[in-house]
Amino acid sequence: MKTTLILGTVAAALLVAAVAVGANPPIVGTPLAVGKMAPTTITSKGGSMIVERITVKPGGDFGWHTHGSPVAVVIQQGTLTVWDKTVGNCAPFTVSKGQSFVEPANHVHRAMNEGSQTVKLYAVFLGIPKGAVPQKTAQAPAGCAA
Repeated sequence: MKTTLILGTVAAALLVAAVAVGANPPIVGTPLAVGKMAPTTITSKGGSMIVERITVKPGGDFGWHTHGSPVAVVIQQGTLTVWDKTVGNCAPFTVSKGQSFVEPANHVHRAMNEGSQTVKLYAVFLGIPKGAVPQKTAQAPAGCAA
């Protein structure tokens, strides 16, 4: 009888605690964008980390550029067209809502919104060294006509 009473009391206490914690949790995380990511190996140096929310209107073009650090990108809305010499020899590929990609530091590529819907994305710059800029204009790689 004592064991049943103790187990009943413990179960009731746990239920009350679970309801209390669920009503006002001390830590709340809210995903801003979620994207599927392929395996990758990125090496990052120490420096500043920047998280940006970027909006790209239809026709918006980043042009050929590099970043001073690795960058992880997740697409929240729309479709971004990307050109990259190391991926398909500059053949354009698209990255849409729910997808992501990672760019190594100082890697030349181009991205553009060729669609009719605004693209919303989040970019995380991983360790921009002091004095480096997050994005720098670059020349198109040889053989890339886009």
